[in-house]
Amino acid sequence: MGDKIPTPEEYRAMGFGRHIVDRSTHPSYYASSWPIAGSGMNTLGVNLRYRIPHLNFNSVLVVVISNHWQENGWWRLQNMLRFTEQTGYTVALEEVDDMSIMPPDAIGIMRACAAMLALDGGFEWCFMLDTDALVEEDTLVKLMVHDRPVVYPMAVVLPGKDRFPGGALSSPRLMEGVGLQPVTWATMSAMLFNTKIFNCLDAYAWHGHDYHFAQNLAHFGHRIYVDTNTVVHLNRGPARHPVKRWDELWSSLKTAFESRQNDDRLRGPPPDFDPAFDEGTVAADGVYWAVDNWQRLGVNGPMQGRKAEEPDGKNTG
Repeated sequence: MGDKIPTPEEYRAMGFGRHIVDRSTHPSYYASSWPIAGSGMNTLGVNLRYRIPHLNFNSVLVVVISNHWQENGWWRLQNMLRFTEQTGYTVALEEVDDMSIMPPDAIGIMRACAAMLALDGGFEWCFMLDTDALVEEDTLVKLMVHDRPVVYPMAVVLPGKDRFPGGALSSPRLMEGVGLQPVTWATMSAMLFNTKIFNCLDAYAWHGHDYHFAQNLAHFGHRIYVDTNTVVHLNRGPARHPVKRWDELWSSLKTAFESRQNDDRLRGPPPDFDPAFDEGTVAADGVYWAVDNWQRLGVNGPMQGRKAEEPDGKNTG
């Protein structure tokens, strides 16, 4: 073919069909939207008294660890981003490319990438979110109001969704509705950081289990706080692979790997969404966007090389 770039049809003929991004629900499509820096200084209020100079006050990068959305996750994220922006924050979204060969092996790399993206982008805050976490529209704002270096919402597994019932999600175990509580460790399904934290953590800190990460924070004098008044429900409980037999572990890894490679991404609207009365829009491909402009922004962040292609070669990103 020489220097000619193959067409999507030619790629399919070569056996690469599943790698062609032809829709926004494709496994290889990653959402990325980085707006121009806003007027964060004007929204600081009394907090301006003690803030040191910053490139972009009141800005937050929301980084989703992969794009394998569980049911009701995407539209909840969209509504949270809209609410946060309407509150006065500068909001950006990035879904980190899933680099796992096996499900657990690259989560640390993906989180380390998220930290670097937030630092390089000059954001004040970084909110890392797993795709099985069901946020409320005010989740992020409620966490940022605490103005803590590290704060998590309280994770609660939905009834019947815990893969290992009875397993702890933090130490000590917490009750809902008792305010901000310090913990030794907590599940990493949703985490808010002031990005300055990342300057003291190397890439290794993100590898390993929840307690290992908490240890790394503690070595630099930082403690995790959990806001028990801000609950995030999980569509499935955290994996605990060491308690499985090898044949069970291998089978679950194989199933998870295949689903990540092939499943459509669940990016639909809320179940009761009515475009005539509700904020937001549903694109032609069925993807829900809480703000109409966001779908037109396309992929304009640092991952901008990943754009959806229609079968005729026209860009849809």
